Amino acid sequence: MNTRFRVVARFLLLASATLFLFPAHADVLVLKNGDRITGTIKAIWDGEVSIEPEYADEFDVDLEVVDHIESEREFEVELWDGREATVRLNGAGEDKQQLVILGDETMSVDLIDILELDEPAAARDWESHVDFSATINSGNTESTTTQFRGDILFETPDHRHFGEYTQAYEKTDNLVSKDQDLIKYSYNWLFNDPWFFAANASHERDPIIDLDSRLIVSAGVGRDIFNTPRKLLSIQLGAGMQSEDIADMSEDSTVGVWSLRYRHDFINGDLELFHNHSITENLSGRDNTSIKTSSGVRYEITDLLYANVTLNWDYESEPADLAEKEDISLLL
Repeated sequence: MNTRFRVVARFLLLASATLFLFPAHADVLVLKNGDRITGTIKAIWDGEVSIEPEYADEFDVDLEVVDHIESEREFEVELWDGREATVRLNGAGEDKQQLVILGDETMSVDLIDILELDEPAAARDWESHVDFSATINSGNTESTTTQFRGDILFETPDHRHFGEYTQAYEKTDNLVSKDQDLIKYSYNWLFNDPWFFAANASHERDPIIDLDSRLIVSAGVGRDIFNTPRKLLSIQLGAGMQSEDIADMSEDSTVGVWSLRYRHDFINGDLELFHNHSITENLSGRDNTSIKTSSGVRYEITDLLYANVTLNWDYESEPADLAEKEDISLLL
């Protein structure tokens, strides 16, 4: 009995070790020269497939040298003809092309026709950014310039929450020339993807230009022109109410609101181009149009650190007395 027990125990130990060493659902890249690379496929992007094997960091392989992909996992794909779907990649067919399983249907495609492939989005996902810049001069000119910006995005398949906070401060020779705070919140309900209902709120203050308070609450409808892990273009149009305390005057008015968010990743996701803007048009009350834009490039150095270049442009068609219409800042 003891001998039999030891044999069974050794077998179970060996089987357990095998499960840890060889994942049950590992993906396989089969190259045209017959080589096989086993690991976890991360993406297809810009004519390359990214794979992370057990023995090395993630690397890219040119799609032109890949014969086919074998995997039991599901992926989100976009083909060159614009079709998007969630599929499984099940090796090569008799025609030597990639077999793609879509529900109960199996079809053949050329790997080079896959414009983009990503792992399915998590049921819950979030991302955030924190930017801080400061310039301090002393000597003939005493000046301090600081700017802080933070944002956070939390999303589920049907809901998105986006928050943003910006604080800018400038002082030269004990004279404060900017003391601006802006906080924004946006909620999206994707009731019929890519269409969504939007609810937004923002509060801004800058007493240096006599803007003691500006509160805007609005609702509207938006659409995701495209929304994948690599790129996003989302627009929305709505209307709401605005309450302002400006230049010792308080006024409530109705407003129309237009906003756009754009993001596009390059170089396997390490380089990001972004542009966000909003336009608020007074429909009643004082005649004013407010435009806020933020455009830039973000380069990921590590998972937690990135370099950032941002150009912000704010515009008021009818600002308070003595205030400039434009406010431009370049942040590194």
